[in-house]
Amino acid sequence: MPVEQMRCSASVTDVIHGETVVDPYRWLEDRGLPETETWICKQRTRCDDYFSNCPALESIRERVRSYLDVDVLDQPSRVGERYFYRRRRRGEEQACIYVRDIASGQEHVLIDPSTEGAFSSVSIYRISDEGSLLAFERRFGGEDKSAVGFVDVNRACILEDTIENGYARGLVLRPDAGGFFYCHDDRENAGEHTIRFRSFGEAGAGRIVFRAPRTRESRLVLTADAVHLGIIWIYERRSALLSDFLFAPLSGNPQWVSVFSGQDPSFQPFLHKGRIFVRHAAENRKGCISEFSSDGRKIRTVISAGALPIRQISAVDDRFYTNQYDHRTSLVSCWSLDGEHLGTVDVPEDGSVALVPHQSVSERSLFYVFESFDQPPVLFEYDSNADKSLVFHRRTSREQTTRATVTRFVFSGKDGTQVPLTLVGRGTGPSDREAPVMLTVYGGFGAPMTPQFSVLATILMEMGAQLAIAHVRGGGEFGDEWHDAGSKRNRQTGIDDLPSASEWLCNRGLTKPKQLGLFGGSNAGLMVVAAMTQRPDLFAAVLSIAPLLDMVRFENFDRAVRWRSEYGTVEDPEDFRALLAYSPYHRIEESVTYPSTMFVVGDRDDRCNPAHVRKTAARLQERSAQMSPVIVDYSEERGHMPTLPLSVRVEALTQRVAFLSQELNIAPAGGLS
Repeated sequence: MPVEQMRCSASVTDVIHGETVVDPYRWLEDRGLPETETWICKQRTRCDDYFSNCPALESIRERVRSYLDVDVLDQPSRVGERYFYRRRRRGEEQACIYVRDIASGQEHVLIDPSTEGAFSSVSIYRISDEGSLLAFERRFGGEDKSAVGFVDVNRACILEDTIENGYARGLVLRPDAGGFFYCHDDRENAGEHTIRFRSFGEAGAGRIVFRAPRTRESRLVLTADAVHLGIIWIYERRSALLSDFLFAPLSGNPQWVSVFSGQDPSFQPFLHKGRIFVRHAAENRKGCISEFSSDGRKIRTVISAGALPIRQISAVDDRFYTNQYDHRTSLVSCWSLDGEHLGTVDVPEDGSVALVPHQSVSERSLFYVFESFDQPPVLFEYDSNADKSLVFHRRTSREQTTRATVTRFVFSGKDGTQVPLTLVGRGTGPSDREAPVMLTVYGGFGAPMTPQFSVLATILMEMGAQLAIAHVRGGGEFGDEWHDAGSKRNRQTGIDDLPSASEWLCNRGLTKPKQLGLFGGSNAGLMVVAAMTQRPDLFAAVLSIAPLLDMVRFENFDRAVRWRSEYGTVEDPEDFRALLAYSPYHRIEESVTYPSTMFVVGDRDDRCNPAHVRKTAARLQERSAQMSPVIVDYSEERGHMPTLPLSVRVEALTQRVAFLSQELNIAPAGGLS
């Protein structure tokens, strides 16, 4: 059947809670249809044609490569007298996993993914207590699923044992017992979640040591310290998500004891030094850490809620480290396990800090990453004895000729609420004349927008543009209340903050709609397209990466049903009306010319299914009113994970920079020489 005929005959009309909802491109949800493949091929041609007319493409590509093709080191752990980490050297497509002897400084490769092809990547999953075994995840393309393999570190050889492709939910290595406990979630296996023990060299999946029923939103997570195994089971009951926590001695056959049940999933338990701790909300909703007994009684508050939300906690030996920050301040504090404040870590200022997750319960160092708007990520190791941080790895990239200038403002939201805005540029301060501005947000899941180094923004700022970050509601800049104000039925509030930020920028004379662009990925990809469909007059270009766009059907794809707590559910009449009201796919009008739009998406994305982009791009493109270009960078290997080969990432980022510079009239000659 020809594509035109298929499109016309496949329009679907649903009646949901008494309201008629038309879905003209439902057929594009089916990736297996020949017509869908034809549509994707046409998108590739359309994309190639667009960039063939971009004269600055080669100079942009060279600049992108100068930032990306550098020595990168991440995932560091210090176990015993060894360092473990991933490293991608200049010119390599993917990172390898290394081990380095601290005394001698000698390093060697444990896993090189290049033997499986350029789209194969590896990451450290778990390191045994004494460092003799390492488990690693292997991914193909950008998919979330991974297979697990094992390395005998002392012999530097990969074992034959593997765990097949699935979602990794926890693994505990037991060299003394000759095996490992694991929770690996394969969504193709219906019925139940399981935790198993498997001996090395054993055929099959191993014996089940815990099982729990599976529902649409349920999940099971395995955790441990050096003494106990722990289980976090999240499940549905009467339309609410609840959480149970059980634990068992690590030795022998696990005998599970229930610590607490029926808690909100924000009640997050973890084990350390044989003790049970919980990170949970406090009265001011900034978060605190408490210790509990094995029968679920609260023993003490270990770390009280402070002025800044606790974003991360890390346990190293007899200390806790907390990372607290909002949109402009980072504070890393040190505490005893009983709650005595031992001081703060002297982290760099004017940027953001992220604690590096541990891969071993025997971790001996605290590692953290610092970055800013003009500083690529720097990896530090904190020496608690000397109370100072030492640079563990610094990326060497193109030298910055001018530092970033950061200016902070507030603007009034539609309802009068004061919303922060960060303006970043090159030079002495905000320009006193109109200039191209790239506006971005996140606005979801309680995640704040903090200073980060973006190659995309850096190159465009070198050309003369400015970066604006609107800290809209739905994010976590001011804790849970700020998040709640823009989530579920309140999401339109966060979307409204975007046009308000845009109007503020224009009214201040900093830019004008013809030079104002929007960009964002994942939840932010949804936010920018929602703002575009509601106020197309305010923007010249929109870059949306891996978004959700059909909010009436988002729960039907892959694992997105887990995000009901963030977006609501169509099953609830009031949630449905809120979702339909801002759903970008449904807001597209036949008679409107929308801004130039570039979508980036791939087949291996099972968080934000590519059907969202296929349907929305088709609806935008196939209207006679659409005069501005709508293009789709579509890849079979791209997913939500940033694990594509270097050469692919260079080309993809080159196109994003070229699209924004071309549509916002940012002259490459201004910064690319």
